[in-house]
Amino acid sequence: MSNSAKKSPPSHSKTTPSPAAHHERKPALSIIKDIQRQSRRQYTAEEKIRIVLEGLQGEQSVAEICRREGLNTNIYYRWSKEFLEAGKKRLAGDTTREATAPEVQSMKSENEALKQLVAELSLENRLLKKNLRADETNRYHHMTQSEKMEIITLVEQSTVSAKVTLRELGINRSTFYQWYKRYLMNGYDGLADQPYRRTSGWNQLPPAQRNRIVELALERPDLSCRELACYIVDYEHWFVSESTIYRLLKSRGLITTPAYRLLEAADHFVNPTTAPNQLWQTDFTYFKVKQWGWYYLSTVLDDHSRYILAWRLCPGMQAVDVEETVQAALKVSGLVPDQRPRMLTDNGSAYVSKYLKGYLKGEGITHIRSAPFHPMTQGKIERYHRSMKNVLLLEHYYSPGELESRIGEWVDYYNNHRYHESLNNVTPADVYWGRQQEMLAERKKVKQLTLLQRRKNYICQQAQSA
Repeated sequence: MSNSAKKSPPSHSKTTPSPAAHHERKPALSIIKDIQRQSRRQYTAEEKIRIVLEGLQGEQSVAEICRREGLNTNIYYRWSKEFLEAGKKRLAGDTTREATAPEVQSMKSENEALKQLVAELSLENRLLKKNLRADETNRYHHMTQSEKMEIITLVEQSTVSAKVTLRELGINRSTFYQWYKRYLMNGYDGLADQPYRRTSGWNQLPPAQRNRIVELALERPDLSCRELACYIVDYEHWFVSESTIYRLLKSRGLITTPAYRLLEAADHFVNPTTAPNQLWQTDFTYFKVKQWGWYYLSTVLDDHSRYILAWRLCPGMQAVDVEETVQAALKVSGLVPDQRPRMLTDNGSAYVSKYLKGYLKGEGITHIRSAPFHPMTQGKIERYHRSMKNVLLLEHYYSPGELESRIGEWVDYYNNHRYHESLNNVTPADVYWGRQQEMLAERKKVKQLTLLQRRKNYICQQAQSA
């Protein structure tokens, strides 16, 4: 073979496929669409006008112009016709034209928005007129029969949905449809308020127990509704709630407003006591005896149970009086020398004396004094003094013995008979001597038995009436 022989081109490991091979792999319909997509051209309004004007000038034939522009002759003649008709209408003074599809859709949307706005403004206008006539001070206005009918008319005539209308009116849909159902069934008369019919429930108090509550309220006017409810559970052995007693006595005109106003102290200490004999509080208060002058009452109170351990009526406020009161409290509590509480006092002269300091140290009692001018630290014993004086100061006393006897009666009532709300409505003696949980368990049992008996009586009555 000669040197002039043709050499074959070098082979490559990766060859680029030819367009023909690529077309062979693609479907024929897809190839046609690609060609049409590439050949399709979008003409602007200025280009259409230029092409039509070139054809009207006649320098070139329409076929040549269309071939140069890649345009079908039918499209050219259509453009030319539209161009001449538009110019004719313009010269005749007619500026109207056919709206395009986007313009029509935009106008429809704008029309719907305007209708919605008009409906909302109309509804708001009617609501404002209605509110001017209504009593705006009554937030929960009770709808009359005519007002319900007016609302139904508003909803029926409104161009917006019932949901939107009721939301603007501030009326619950379920309430409206209840009115509407009654209106469709009975007409305008169905919108009248239905008379309230009280049905007897199984937990309704029997007449005998209702009469007994009134009798006890008249026998014990010193007991509040709360205390009377606890008294009935403990001594009558059937349950009734405090609210039921209040409603019953209120209907009989037996609830009166107290003649004095009570002030509330703090609820509890930052670190409250958890058991009796952890902290004792002691303080003096004073009473005036006719023709005898002022006498002072020294009291020791257990902080956890509010139980009065000891008290002493004294002609003065001396450290010796405090010593005797504390000594009596230690005797009542029965604490051994290794069991001593802390003692909380104020900063009176008897409590800051060296004599009392030596006595408390000898007994092993830790002395704590409250902050100056801060009586809330001793809030429990201060509150006890106020409760006592609200009762004892209603009378005059003409001898120390008479006052001492009256204080003894009050202390016995306070410790053993007065239900203390902060102690789950048990007495201070129940808490101090460890009977609180037993009392609460017994009350819970009485309540369950009472409710069970009432339910059985109700079922028997319903069965007999049937």
